[in-house]
Amino acid sequence: MKMNSTRALKAFWVALLIVFSSIAAHATAVAGSDWQPQRTWVYVVGVLKWQHRDMFNSFPQTNRRDAQLVEFFRQQGVPDEQIIFLKDTQATTRRVNNTFPEFLSKARPDDMLFFYYTGHGYKSDDERTTYFATYDAGDDVDGWATDSIVRDIEQNFRGSRAMLVADTCYSGSLAAETERLGRRVSYATLTSSSANRESTENWTFTEMLLAGFQGQSFADINGDGEITLSELAADIRDDMSFAEGQRSVFVTTGNFPATMLIGPAQRKINPQVSRRVDVRSEGDWYKARIVDVNGGSYHVHYFGFEDSDDEWVSSRQIRSVSGLTAAAGNAEALSAEDQPSAGWNRPVARKQTRQDDGDANEWRPRRPVKQDWSQENQSSSKHNWN
Repeated sequence: MKMNSTRALKAFWVALLIVFSSIAAHATAVAGSDWQPQRTWVYVVGVLKWQHRDMFNSFPQTNRRDAQLVEFFRQQGVPDEQIIFLKDTQATTRRVNNTFPEFLSKARPDDMLFFYYTGHGYKSDDERTTYFATYDAGDDVDGWATDSIVRDIEQNFRGSRAMLVADTCYSGSLAAETERLGRRVSYATLTSSSANRESTENWTFTEMLLAGFQGQSFADINGDGEITLSELAADIRDDMSFAEGQRSVFVTTGNFPATMLIGPAQRKINPQVSRRVDVRSEGDWYKARIVDVNGGSYHVHYFGFEDSDDEWVSSRQIRSVSGLTAAAGNAEALSAEDQPSAGWNRPVARKQTRQDDGDANEWRPRRPVKQDWSQENQSSSKHNWN
């Protein structure tokens, strides 16, 4: 009987050790970054279809990257009560204006906010206000003004840091508003375009954002096994320039460190991984990134296409691109107004994806072109991001 009790006690301590080891392992994984899931609040708005279709073109619902972003934070351990994801019809102007301040007020001191919007962006008639298009935005209902987003954070968020991300036209205005209105909260803002330029219809910006947070090896520029915020910004900058012909925006304010550690990265097995190249496939050249190497074969991902379109190619199919290098340094934070697009509508060779609906022999772009709200205000001085 005594022997059984001893064995039972040993079994108990062994089980307890396993539990604590599991907790310690999770804590170590969390400690591998400068943000803590339990102290992070995630507010995501993704609008790919609108009530007024005559004003806003819809985008396909397949493989939504905004949903993948939300799922990433859930898997990392952000509590469900600290995540709001408003999608399409849920994202009305009234709802975002009501839920956002209330959501912000629940945070604790030193918590961090992650904010993300994707959809359409447009300007007021006098060009003074930029709006993110809510589901019911139109002639009678204004969209979500970028200045009101920052004002709500300043007035209601009890935390200390806010990371604002937007993948839409004129999204750089969000960064400009943090510089103009930010006082109490420190901000890091990443946007797909400048305040005065339209943005691509592709998921290029958000795909790299996801890759950085997920720790993909090709997102690790210097191959040190870690991805910092400025490193992620540099990745996004180079992707948008190379694949879409436009400039992204990266701005930090207050004491938000540009060197914030996003997290660990997978080991880069070959220095060729991360390179942006032109690839000849099906008789034409396409923009791609090398994501894996096996001997003399290269696994490439084509910008603007699904992962299912990735393929292995030989070195004969690859054309190096000058002016971009995988060994580039960290991105330097510049003013939102100092980062105009290099020309968003410059022709860029890209593959096309067969759609399941319609004629099987008809080929269409993966995502329709966004509507041009401001043809008359497309000029701004050019600056180098060095």
